[in-house]
Formats: sequence, C-alpha cells, structure tokens
Amino acid sequence: MVSQFLHKKNEEIITQLEDAKLLRIFDYVKLFNNEQLNYNLKDVNIVQKAVHLNEEFHSCSISEGTRNTLVSGILLALQDNIFKASYQVTATSFELAELMLAAIKRVLTGAKVRKLDAMMGVYQGILNEPLVKEAKIKKKKKDVDTVTLIKELVMYLQKQVYPLMSYEDSGYDILGRFYTEFIRYAASKQKQGLVLTPSHVTELFCDLADLKGSDIIYDPCCGTGGFLIAAMKKMLSLAGNNILHKENIRKNQLLGVELRPEMFTFACSNMMLRGDGKSNLDCGDCFNTETSSRIKKLKPTVSFLNPPYDHGPADQLKFIENALEVVTPQNGKVVAIVQMSCAIKDSAEINVMRKKLLARHTLKAVISMPDELFYPVGVVTCIMVFDANTPNNGKKTWFGYLKDDGFLKRKSKGRIDVHGHWKDIKLKFINAYMNNEEIPGLSVKKAVNEKEEWCAEAYMETDYSKLTQAHFEEVIKKFAVFKTLGIMESPEEVDVNG
Repeated sequence: MVSQFLHKKNEEIITQLEDAKLLRIFDYVKLFNNEQLNYNLKDVNIVQKAVHLNEEFHSCSISEGTRNTLVSGILLALQDNIFKASYQVTATSFELAELMLAAIKRVLTGAKVRKLDAMMGVYQGILNEPLVKEAKIKKKKKDVDTVTLIKELVMYLQKQVYPLMSYEDSGYDILGRFYTEFIRYAASKQKQGLVLTPSHVTELFCDLADLKGSDIIYDPCCGTGGFLIAAMKKMLSLAGNNILHKENIRKNQLLGVELRPEMFTFACSNMMLRGDGKSNLDCGDCFNTETSSRIKKLKPTVSFLNPPYDHGPADQLKFIENALEVVTPQNGKVVAIVQMSCAIKDSAEINVMRKKLLARHTLKAVISMPDELFYPVGVVTCIMVFDANTPNNGKKTWFGYLKDDGFLKRKSKGRIDVHGHWKDIKLKFINAYMNNEEIPGLSVKKAVNEKEEWCAEAYMETDYSKLTQAHFEEVIKKFAVFKTLGIMESPEEVDVNG
C-alpha cells in the first residue's frame, strides 16, 4: 500500500492520487499529460460525421440494414494493414467487397470472437447488395461508379473517423460513440429501424445498480451492446488510472448474449471499437442450457436488460427470471426496462410470473418512464429493480415517477435534452432512490403482491402545488381542439403529477 501525489512544476497545489498501489510507468506519464489526452468531443463533432455518412447512403437509396453492416465492416477492415494498403487499387466493387471480407475475417479471427461463422454470414450478405453487384448505382438521379463510391466511403472513414483510435482510451470511446450515433441516426430515418435504449437510460441503470468497479455485468439480450457499453464506461471511470484493472474489465467483466446474428455482429463491432469487450459476447439463446451454464460459471453480479417487447409481458418477465437465476449465487441485482403491461396487466399468466419472482427475490423498485422514451416507437415502459436470492416477504417497494426526464422532441433529432435539465432531474431522482425517500409527485413506498399494480401512479398522491393557471388553460385549449377536430395537438400534454 502506498500514498502518492501529483505535484506539477511551478504550482503550489499538491493532489493526492486515489490509487493505493503503484501504477505502471505508462500510467504515470498518461496521468501527467492528462490535459493533452483529454480530447475535445465538440471538435470531433461525432453526430455531424454520422449524419453526413447517412445522408450519403440515403442519396443512393441504400437500406438501413446495409448501412450498418457496411460501416461496421469497414471499421473492422481498416484494422487490417493489407486492406488499408490495397483497397484503393481494386478494379470493381465486388473485388473491393471480397477484399474487405477477407480483412474482416482476419481481424475477427485474431480477436477470437465467438460465433465467427455467424458474424461472417452477416457480412457475406454485402456481396448480394446492388452497391456491390452492379457497376453503376443511382445517386441523386445520376449514375455513379459503385467501386468509386465505396472507395470514397472507406476513405472518409479512414481519414475522418478512424484516426480517433489514436487517442487510446478516449479514442476508442469516441470511435464507438460515432458508430452508436451512426446506427441511431440510421434507425431514426426508418419507421422500422433499430430501437436503441437511449444512452441516458443505460447510464441511469448503472446508478440504479450502484455499480462497482469489481462487478461483472450480464445482458441476456444485448442487442447492439448499449447496456454493456454504459457499464464498461462507468467501471472504467471507477478504475481510475489502473490500466490492468481496465483491461480486466474489458476482457472479463462484460458478458452478453444475443439471439439475432445481425444484432450480435453489431454488438461485437461496437464493443471491439471500444477496445475489446467482445471476448464474452455470445450469439445464442439465453434460455439455452449450455449458454446459461457458461454464463453462470463467469459469476455475473449484475444483469441489465431490455427484453424484446414482441414477446409479450409474461415472456418479458421470464427474461427477468432467467437473469435473476444467473446472478442468484452471487446475491446480485437485476435492472430491466419492460413494457408497463408487465407491471399493471391482470392476467393469470402474468400473475403467476410475478408471484414466482416475489417468492424468491426482492422487488426493490419500479420506476415509471416517459411515455415517448423510445420515440418514434410508441411503447410505455417502466424500470424494475430486483435484489436476487432474498424473498420479498411483504417488503415495501420504492415506486418512482420519472415521466419527465427533461427531453423534448426535435425534428430529425428525436428526443434530446434541449435545455440540459436531465443532469439535475437525475441527481434529485437518484438521491431519493438511494435514500428510499417518499417525495410527493416523485416517489412512494408500498408493499405489493402479484395481483396488485406495480407502478407509482396507482399509489402516489398528486402534487397539486405544481398546478398553475397556465396548466389549466393549456388543457382546456387542447380539449377544445380535440372536441372540434377530433385530434390532439402534438405538443407535450400537461402532466399533473409533475
């Protein structure tokens, strides 16, 4: 155990470092040069690059799925020196695509990813796209050479995006963020696009679980890896300057399973672009005995999940039950965002599942989320927090009301934190959650059984102090429009619970 301090030349301030053990010399150098390594994300302009790239694809009528596969494939192929040195001299788009596939296979093989064949199967689909099969393609009603178009795309990623990897830990995160923003933007342009859990919600999960640097995180339906990335980011920050701990987090503390090969491929790419994390991702069924057994041996302590909503509420609760079984030997925690029907619908099948959960585990909290959280997809959700391996036995559950997260809808941008209110909203909410407080309009405690509603709205008193004359007038105006035209205007409706 050591005490160590940072004392900069010509400065009087001496800062004690949090690390209680000696670091490697590289870590100290990195610490001393911290100002240079703190890359300015505003200068990178991640979103602008993602938007530009999507607009290029859109101008050629290239589908969302093809965009995601192609971009993730190119970012992987650019890690291969042979591809970087030779892609510009290829004669046809098909030849270039084959060169890229060979590079991807070398990169994935070197990374020892699970289910290599499944991932390559997704990338092989590129060969069947018109962008690759045809010599010409329409771009804004003009014919352009497909090989030239792909080369320009690769060069853009190589020159404008890929250099971000040189910024080590920050660079990996920036590059990964670009990929996430690219997928998010692609999805926002399609009615049937990918539905990604918003990043401020994945980060909220880390706070609800009170994540520690030693935790092992498991997502049984990881999609593109959003929860695992949020957990990795949180744990890396907790690791401070301990690079060995950071390496262990990436390689051993992030576990994920995804059934759909294309989603598994995107998740692996997403994690690899953040400097590993793919080692324990698996393409398979979390309910499969072999898969479940493998995960259990890795002893996860926390599970984050957003189960597929097309499975129905009872099956969503089965995903939670499965996650609880995996973390039970470690007395772990499960945080899940599910459809509100899982919490309030009264049916024999759902009641059976809720009874089973309460019999073996503690329902610590249920949080009502904004109605348009997954805009443009219309689904009302709530977050459930469970402590595994301790029967509920009539304990009071903390019910939170987080219908207003400060985010507003903006054209072509979806829901965004326009006024920067989320930070303060989150701080107040998490403080109440951690202290198990009852606050009018925000939270209430209630012991519930499987037949009662698991939501704040059923038990919380209305905070009438927040109602104003302006609220009343706004509702009357909207009601008048509704009665006259039979429609409700698009602005946010007044929420009397605050």
